[in-house]
Amino acid sequence: MSTLLAALRTERGRHVAGAVFLAGLSAMFLFCGYEFIRSPAESIFMEQFGAGYKPYAIACVPFMMAAMIYGYGLLLSSIGAKKAMAVSMAGSSAFFVLAWLGLGHAWRWLAFLLLVFKESYVVVISEQYWSFINSVLKDEEGKVFNGPVAGLGALGSLVGGWTLGHFAVGLGTETFVLFAALMILPAVVLFWIGYNKAGEPKPDKDEAGGRKGPLHLSILKENRTVLFIAFIIFSAQVVATALDFRFTTLVQEFMPLKDARTAYLGNFWMNVNIFSFSMQFLLTPLLLRYIPRRGILTAIPAVHIVTCLLLFIYPSLGLASTAFLLFKGMDYSIFRASKETLYIPFSYDTRYRAKQVADAFTYRFAKGVTALWASGLSAAGTIAQGFYPALGVVFSGAWLAMSFPLTAKRE
Repeated sequence: MSTLLAALRTERGRHVAGAVFLAGLSAMFLFCGYEFIRSPAESIFMEQFGAGYKPYAIACVPFMMAAMIYGYGLLLSSIGAKKAMAVSMAGSSAFFVLAWLGLGHAWRWLAFLLLVFKESYVVVISEQYWSFINSVLKDEEGKVFNGPVAGLGALGSLVGGWTLGHFAVGLGTETFVLFAALMILPAVVLFWIGYNKAGEPKPDKDEAGGRKGPLHLSILKENRTVLFIAFIIFSAQVVATALDFRFTTLVQEFMPLKDARTAYLGNFWMNVNIFSFSMQFLLTPLLLRYIPRRGILTAIPAVHIVTCLLLFIYPSLGLASTAFLLFKGMDYSIFRASKETLYIPFSYDTRYRAKQVADAFTYRFAKGVTALWASGLSAAGTIAQGFYPALGVVFSGAWLAMSFPLTAKRE
């Protein structure tokens, strides 16, 4: 089963393809909606607080993430993965509707809450897609299907970014908050059908009903692979946050008008998703097929060491956007597709519970910690323009070092 076409010629291949591609179509709508909220939430926040206050908002994200993941763990124990997915997605849609209705009344602090929420909800939900896919596929199937399925999500992001970039000025930034809510609804329906087609994954008896806790945190101590994934996600997201803050500061300097800034950010994320989409459909299946997992997972942080060094030496909006684009494009494509295959052999609680902590919580916790560092330095005085790219170099190096023990047992 070395190619997608070969997989589709088998009965099992067609069966699992139907289920995971329905999940991919669902992700297409979800991530289209995420593009409708990502840049507007950022632009609305800048309008009310300024880019310098973003670290304070990001520092609050881990608290919201912890509440969301714990609540998801309780739902998983009581109603199962399929219904927990539906509740979390429908709840996110309802929040955006309420935010859209309330922006004109409680504008300033709602803008703060909207930024914190948009940073949190998409990570929790996106990990549910991968929990499902990793439960349906076998290891070799993951190498074949992960890239194209993730590509559908990137296609949704691409369409969302293009739409936002072309219509934000005409329709207004706030309108896209409502659009984000509406796009989640078909995502719920398609994902539900995908669950029905594949059958809802069930835990073993010793993990049924959340017997080992809503989060089953002991897995992080027992499973070396998951622990190293958590460390790598932390390091990677420090790099991402450093690049994000530098990029955001430069965008505000060069784009002072809200709607024009929203359009610029929409176009930027569209370009990110063009890159990611191309990687997922064209390069990722080939790389997963011909290059060992260790080679992929070590090459990615090496690229970021180079781009962060360049940004440190030659600070500019062009280099900042390029470095951030490369990070996000590879994070959404080859890094994600290769990392997810590591989860396939593990238990239900590893894929559905511990994964939320190792991937989703650590993802935003790292961002929150970086924001606290930045907030402290900002309170003490002005942050040097080289601080963020220097931080990126240091943590890209740590990421590179940890990639070797992560892959040691699986090559």
